[in-house]
Amino acid sequence: MSLPPAPYRLWPAIAVTFITGLGFTSLKMTLITELGLAFDPAQIAQLPFAWMREVMTTCYEKGLVTEAISQGLAAVLTLGVFTGFLINSPLAGAWRAAPMFAWSCAVVAALAVGTILMNPWPLALLVGTAYGAACAARGKVIPLLAEGTGRHNTFVSGVINAALVVGLLAGTVAGMVLGQVFVGAIKEGVKVEAMVPMPWVAHALIAGIFLVGLPIALRVRTPACQVIPFADGMRHLQRDTWDTLRRHWALLVGGGLIWGVASAASLSVLIWGIQELGMKPAEAASIAVFAAIGAIIGNLVSDRMNRRSLVIASLLVLAGGMMGVKWLMVGYWSSAVSMIMVGASFAAPANVLDARLLHLTNEEGVPGRGSTVMSLIHNAFILVVGVGLAVPLFLGVIEAYGQFLILAGFTLAAVVVVLFAELRTTGGTTRVLKSVR
Repeated sequence: MSLPPAPYRLWPAIAVTFITGLGFTSLKMTLITELGLAFDPAQIAQLPFAWMREVMTTCYEKGLVTEAISQGLAAVLTLGVFTGFLINSPLAGAWRAAPMFAWSCAVVAALAVGTILMNPWPLALLVGTAYGAACAARGKVIPLLAEGTGRHNTFVSGVINAALVVGLLAGTVAGMVLGQVFVGAIKEGVKVEAMVPMPWVAHALIAGIFLVGLPIALRVRTPACQVIPFADGMRHLQRDTWDTLRRHWALLVGGGLIWGVASAASLSVLIWGIQELGMKPAEAASIAVFAAIGAIIGNLVSDRMNRRSLVIASLLVLAGGMMGVKWLMVGYWSSAVSMIMVGASFAAPANVLDARLLHLTNEEGVPGRGSTVMSLIHNAFILVVGVGLAVPLFLGVIEAYGQFLILAGFTLAAVVVVLFAELRTTGGTTRVLKSVR
C-alpha cells in the first residue's frame, strides 16, 4: 500500500529563496568593501592599460571610485546571471526546482571561497551564473506551488518575492558588517583597520550560508509539470525566448525596469549614506532593513493592487523618491522612513507584473520557460541600469546625485510600458495567515 504524497508547502521555497539572496548579496557587498571602500589609489599605477589608469585617476579625483566600482561589480555579477541563461533556461525545463536550488547553493559556496584566493572579477561572472539557477528555480516554483497549495498566484509570488527582497537587503547589512569587521576600509585617504583583519573568515562565513541552504533546497516539492529534455531545451532556446517575449513583452520589460532600478538604487543609497552623510558602512547598510520592511508591505498588499492605475501610482511614488533623495535622505531616520516608502513602491508593482507573467506562462504549460525568460529579462535590465550608472561614474560625467535622476528616468519609462501590460487576473484575494504553512 503506497503512502499518500506529502503536502506541498511554501516554507522550503521561502527559506531557500531568503538564504540564496542573503548569501549572494553578502558576497557582493564584501567584494565591494574589498575593491571599493578599501580602494588604495596606489593600485591605479598597477593597471595594465593607460586608458584604465586615466579613467580611474579621473574617477578618483572626483571622489566617485566607490560608487563606480560598486555599480561596476554589480554589473559584472548580473552579466554572469544574464549569460548563464544559456544553461539555466534548459535546466529549468528539464529539472525540478529542488536540484536547481541545491546546485546553485553548492557552486556559489565554492566560488565564495575562490574569490579570496583568485582575482574576484572573473569569478564574479561565474557567481552570477550559478546564482541564476536559483533565480530560474524560484520563478518556476511560484505557479506550481500556487496550484499545489490552492493559493492565489499573486500571493505565492508575493511571499516568495518578499523573502527574496528581505534576503537581498539583509545580505547588504551582513556584507557591510563582514567587511567592516574583517576587511577594513579607506576613508578620506586614511586606512581604517578591520577589527579582525582576516578577510578569508568573511568568505568562509558566506560559503557557510549557502551550505545551510543545501538541505532546505532539497525539501522543495512542487506538483509535476511538463518536462522538456535539456537537449531539446537548448535547441528551442532562441525560439522559446522570442515567443515568450513577443506574447508578454510589456510584463517582462516593465518588471525588468523596476527590478533594475531597485537593484541599482540599493547600492546608490548605501554609498550615498557613507559618502554624503558620513555614516559608517554598517550603519548605512542598516537602512536596508527599512527598505525590507517596505518591500514586505508592498509584496503583501500587491494582491489588492492589480489595477493598472494603482501600479502606475506606485511607480510615480518610486520615481519621486529617487528624485527627492537630496531632501529626503538628510539623516539616519529620514533615510529610514524614505526607504520604507521606496521599498513598498518598488515591491508592489514588481510583484503584480511578475505574478501575472508566471500565471500566464503556467497556463500555457511552460512554467520553467516563463520563469527563466523572466530571469533573463530582469537581469538584462539590471545590467543595463547598472552599466548606465557605472559608465558615467567611471568617466566622471555625473555626480553622486545624478545617479538618482537617471534611476527616476528609468522608473518613468516603466510607467509608459505598464500602459501596454495586460493586468487582468483570475482568482480572489487570499488571507495571509491562512496561506503560509
